[in-house]
Parts: sequence; structure tokens; C-alpha cells
Amino acid sequence: MEAQRPGDILIVEDDSAFLSSACLTLTRCRHGVVSCSSAEEAHNHLQRIPFDLILIGHSLPDSDGASLCQAIKSDANLQSISVGMLIDAASEAAMTPDSLTGTGTGFGKETRTSDVFAPDDYIRKDASASELIMRVRSLLRVRRYLEEIQNTIGALTSFAEGAEEQDKRARGHCKRLAIIAIELGSVLKLDDWSLTTLERAGYLHDIGKTCIPGALLQKAQPLSPREMQIIQSHCVVGEKLCRGIAALNPALPVIRHHHERLDGSGYPDGLKGEEIPILAQVFSIVDIYESLRLWRPYRPPLTETHTIQVMTQEVDKGYWNRKIFDLFQTHVLPGLDGRLMSQQIQWPREGEI
Repeated sequence: MEAQRPGDILIVEDDSAFLSSACLTLTRCRHGVVSCSSAEEAHNHLQRIPFDLILIGHSLPDSDGASLCQAIKSDANLQSISVGMLIDAASEAAMTPDSLTGTGTGFGKETRTSDVFAPDDYIRKDASASELIMRVRSLLRVRRYLEEIQNTIGALTSFAEGAEEQDKRARGHCKRLAIIAIELGSVLKLDDWSLTTLERAGYLHDIGKTCIPGALLQKAQPLSPREMQIIQSHCVVGEKLCRGIAALNPALPVIRHHHERLDGSGYPDGLKGEEIPILAQVFSIVDIYESLRLWRPYRPPLTETHTIQVMTQEVDKGYWNRKIFDLFQTHVLPGLDGRLMSQQIQWPREGEI
């Protein structure tokens, strides 16, 4: 069995007896261990050292473990670090089952703060040395697994953005889609997992087009039935490219089905109505808006007003979800261009089209 690389661990605990024992146990396993007894000291260490794992005491002299855990999980620079909460029999007895396990939320529900910022594991301070070592190894394994996933997703995202940069008339397309999709998802009160799925779909929904000849994508003349079939295959190809990454599983239905229509006239599977996954329905609204605003070989880009007119007609034909479109038009569209510009994301200029 392959040996696991030791990790850099921060222990925040004011129980000196436990601190001494835990530091000795983990140091003998070749982990790099830094210890402190307060939340203030922990924050100072976190500013200087890239830790793999943090073990936090349930009660601290200047704070409580839950508050420190929330501060770590809400910091974009620290949230990927695994966090274990150190508890004793008394603190464990005072916890509710939900606080120990966390409860997910579905479409239309808001994720609870306690769920999002919960520790990754709870470890009894009276656990044996062998159990402490096992729990630490498990948390480090999760940390590195997530790092590998993020690196892989980052590579795919860079690949998709690199392909996009080859066409200056579509520059910024992926980032705009991701931002607009998150805004619409927030209006719909989707949970954080769904918003992350929409963001990833924004970058990866058209990754299958990287396997289609550029001359075909840029063709201005009407496509033959075979050429249309090749173009439409990008949804299925994109799903296959991303299928091997477990973290992208929630995005696969969006990648495959973002060109489906409620009346069944879309592709690749001709799904109808509620057969189309709800996140694909949400993403379709954003994708159609973005597509109409961009240059295409067969037409110039449309203005915002013209785009909404076209989309309204298509909603009336039964193509898109009317409720989602109405919320997009009333809650996302007003001031959208200004918000994009504030993030230095602009629509392609006239001279680039």
C-alpha cells in the first residue's frame, strides 16, 4: 500500500495535556505540527503557513471552535483546508444530530450556514493514539483528493477558455455565462451546490466543441444535415469528456441537455417539459441570451432589447421555462452590463466583430 505523504497540521486547543499528547503522536508520524491555544494565534499562523489540516478545540479562551471553523470555511484562501473539531464527552452530548452530520438542501431551498461552514469531522479528545492517527490520515486524504479534483477541473476550464480565446468575437463568453448563471440561480434561491454546478457548466458546457473542426463552427452558409449532426454532437462529447471526474457529475446533465427545449424540439435527446433537468432549464435561459448577444457567422450580434424580444417569442412558442425567463428579465437583466463591466468583463467591441 502506498504510504501517505505527511501533512502540515495546526492544532488549536487550550487543553495542554491533550495538546502535548497529540503533538507527540502526530510528530512521530512525521507530520509537521504547529500548536496554539487561541483563535487569535491561529489566525496569525494561518496568514503565514499553508496548512493541510486544522484541528480546533470546541471551546477556546477567546472564541469557540465553531466560530473559528466558520471563519476558515468562509475565507476563499483557506476554505479548501480540512478542519477537524476536537470534542469531549460533554460537548458531544450537547450537540444535535444535525450539527454532527449536516443536512443538505434541494432546489428552491437556501443552504443553512451551519451546513456550509461545518467541520469535516469530529474527533473525540479521549480517542486512542491509533484512532487519532487514522482520523488525521482520512482528513488529509480528503484534502488531497479535493486538491486533485480542483486541479483537474482547473485544467479543463483553462482548456475551454483557451479554445474560446481563439475567437476574439466570443472572448469572455465562459466567464460571462458563469457569472450570469450564478446571478439567476441566486434569484431562484438555489443552494450552494447548484450554484457551483451552474458556474462549472458556464465554463464547460461547450467543451465538446473543441473536438469539432473550426471551419465547421465558423461556416456562414446553411449547414447540411450531416454537418448539423456533427455540431449538435458537442453536448454528448462534452459530457463524455467530463464524465470521469466525480466532482463534475452534477454538471453533466447541464452539459448534455442545455440545448433541449420544453416542446421536445431540442437536442441531443429531444426531452420535453419536466424531463429536462431543472438546472439545464436555468442554464438554457442564460446560454440563449448570451448566444444572441454574440456574433455568429450567419448574423450580427443582437442588442439587449432585440434579444429579449426574440426570447419572449421563443417562450411563447414553448421553448423555454416562462417562470425562469420572467425572473431573469426582471431581476438579473437590469444593470447586468454595468455589473459585468465592474468586473472588467465586457461584450466584444464592434471593432472585434
